[in-house]
Amino acid sequence: MSRVYLVRHGQAAFGTDDYDRLTETGIAQCRQLARHWRAIGRRADLVYSGTLRRQRESADAFVKAAAEDSGIALPVKELPGIEEYDHLSLLAAHQGATGVPAAIEDRRAFHRSLSGALRAWAAGELPEVEPFPIFRDRCAAALSTLMRETGRGRNAVVFGSAGSLAAAMQPALGLADWDLLRLKLTFFNSGVSSLLFDGETVTIESLNTVSHLEQPAFTQLITHR
Repeated sequence: MSRVYLVRHGQAAFGTDDYDRLTETGIAQCRQLARHWRAIGRRADLVYSGTLRRQRESADAFVKAAAEDSGIALPVKELPGIEEYDHLSLLAAHQGATGVPAAIEDRRAFHRSLSGALRAWAAGELPEVEPFPIFRDRCAAALSTLMRETGRGRNAVVFGSAGSLAAAMQPALGLADWDLLRLKLTFFNSGVSSLLFDGETVTIESLNTVSHLEQPAFTQLITHR
């Protein structure tokens, strides 16, 4: 059996002009993941990242912290197809379809606006953006590529985004589109899901865990956005 860990990127710069970068909290989350794994003896044989900056910065923070003892950092391989949907285009399309302005002034208002846009997207009501089935299929194809490259008996880690990782897992989760998107809204920054695979079957082992942040010294690092 082989295993792939799907890790949501660390906290990105929500509410700024450049969302696609990590905050200091986001970097600390990914560093702590590596240190926790090192402490419990969990190994990573391969590390992948999507092409977005926040995904790559998360992978880089992870491999650098993982190499603090050995001094040898694993290379990060780019995995096209695991990129997130464009949330700004999604919100704009939903606003155009409903006439309701997207609220982005705070996290709760943003959550409500994004939830409405995601529901419409899942229902196929936003033709101006990448259709959800195409998004889902490219994410699942990227995961299939990763699993083929991983082979047998190895552990791979991929840093993606909440929506793209959930979409990649949709066949194994067996959820309808809107149920999947509702689930992805609960994903933590640096949250970890794991899959077991043997070349024929894929099994969900864990979903959206943050055990690396649950010690008292690190609970302040637990975030959703």
